[in-house]
Amino acid sequence: MPLLNNKVFLRFLILALIIYCAFEAQGNGDFFIFSSAGGDLSSHLDIYKKDYFDGYHYYYSVLFAIFLNPLYTLPFYPVKLAWLLLNVFLFLHLMYLLYQSEPINKLSQKRKSWFMILAFVFSFRFFHQNIHASQITILILWCCIYGLLLIHKGKAISGAAILAMGINIKLLPIVFLPYLLYRGYFKAFVFCVLFYASALILPSLIIGHTYNMGLLTSWFNLINPTNQMHVLDVDERSFHGLSTLLSTLLVAEVPDPLALDVPRNILNISIPALTKVLLIVRLALVSYTLYFMRSLPFKNAASNRNQAFEIAYILLIIPLIFPHQQHYAFLFIVPAFLCCLLYVIQNHSAVKASEKKTLIILMIFIYLCGSLSVLLGEFDYYYQHFKILTYGALLVIPLLAWVFNRSHQTSIRHTP
Repeated sequence: MPLLNNKVFLRFLILALIIYCAFEAQGNGDFFIFSSAGGDLSSHLDIYKKDYFDGYHYYYSVLFAIFLNPLYTLPFYPVKLAWLLLNVFLFLHLMYLLYQSEPINKLSQKRKSWFMILAFVFSFRFFHQNIHASQITILILWCCIYGLLLIHKGKAISGAAILAMGINIKLLPIVFLPYLLYRGYFKAFVFCVLFYASALILPSLIIGHTYNMGLLTSWFNLINPTNQMHVLDVDERSFHGLSTLLSTLLVAEVPDPLALDVPRNILNISIPALTKVLLIVRLALVSYTLYFMRSLPFKNAASNRNQAFEIAYILLIIPLIFPHQQHYAFLFIVPAFLCCLLYVIQNHSAVKASEKKTLIILMIFIYLCGSLSVLLGEFDYYYQHFKILTYGALLVIPLLAWVFNRSHQTSIRHTP
């Protein structure tokens, strides 16, 4: 995009982002929880049992809290501002990696510009909500994508260190450990496990072994997916994902204090039955990863295109299969959507008119499921009540599968 080479535009963009972060840094946000938990380490409190305003808990790692501990004594506003600027930088780095990637560079300048504009438009809601809530999802997504990119380029140790950092801070990227094994990245797998184990043990050298072990036990008890609070995952209206959606559909009287007086369930099953249904659906989504792998274990992906699809699918199901996921966690669905968007732009003239129309309508519908709260926020209670964001994410799965199959067939035809 010519604008990215324009120094005046870049300076204006940087200034605008600093002003944006300066505005969003007002108030507490979730970073207040992170910072407070880091500060409470000095008093040897159990940061996983303590409530941080309005009953919210600290869900992240002991090591992350230790990193934040020295910042607790500093003025909160500039520390939070620095945190937001870091997240903006990581998001821009991800966009830069996308911009410089091989399939994007093969596009004409016009199509490349349209792709980047649409990529930003689709991801904006999730980017903004992460900044507004001063959340951590951008950092975790960056750890996944950049760590895997370095591993793919043969930099196993540095890539594993970045991926392990993401797993340590928030457990979500742990789904990539079996992926590394399946794809034969054995060195990266071993180092990732070693780095992750070290990150769990390292706090013992800083805060004491007994205190660290006690915190790790409390942390596991808090995030244990078998807890009823994670089965009936409806403590907050803004929760999304399979556990929340299936709870609202399959249990008549879910303990949702903010539910609207509008019916949404289709069955009424017991909690043990719901637990089994959740397990089956989660296993089905995880098993469907094999559809995108298309090769035997312990071998590299057939092509960079195949690898992009399989990683995008794994990222897509992360906010669906894990409990306690807020709307900002659905930033993870963006890579899968962009794979579909790239296919439409690359094959704009080759795809049949009826198929192209169906694809575009479906993508617009998915976009609206994700962004209506920004575009038409006065009805946000209804969007949250019916969990339309989760439906939008689920719709990306068949869309991604269809696009992957079509692009796979096209690559076979073009192979000499």
